Amino acid sequence: MILDDLTNIREYKNIPEEVIDFIEKLTVTTPDGRYDISDKIYVNVETYDRKSPLEANLESHRKYIDIQLLLSGTERIDYANIDGLEPLQAYDYMKDIIFYKRPSSEISSLILNGRNFALFFPQDAHAPQISTLALQNNVKKVVVKIAVDFS
Repeated sequence: MILDDLTNIREYKNIPEEVIDFIEKLTVTTPDGRYDISDKIYVNVETYDRKSPLEANLESHRKYIDIQLLLSGTERIDYANIDGLEPLQAYDYMKDIIFYKRPSSEISSLILNGRNFALFFPQDAHAPQISTLALQNNVKKVVVKIAVDFS
């Protein structure tokens, strides 16, 4: 898992240039929906109300790396390494997702605030969409999906 300021995103040489160019053009008025960048990269833009921590399940993906950032609002994301996590159900190959029970031990958290981004790899379970103390309840979020076998 990587958390960094958006001003540093060009420093990550493994993030394709077309992804960075797309991200830089996004605004709060970008319509929700799916945007295909290539056959191995797509972007989801969505607006939603945040959840309580108890409603947010840890999830991970095997086929895609996530880059997550906000166009408006703030959001907490809890995360942990998948080692030792107990699956709630079998991996869904078509949706590329598996959900996990929350561990009894502490997990880490980060805050997305519109000025930063988080990068989640297949070994990073993450529980997005968690409410923060901010008064605004909904957020506008961007999730870039880059195929693990991208080349």
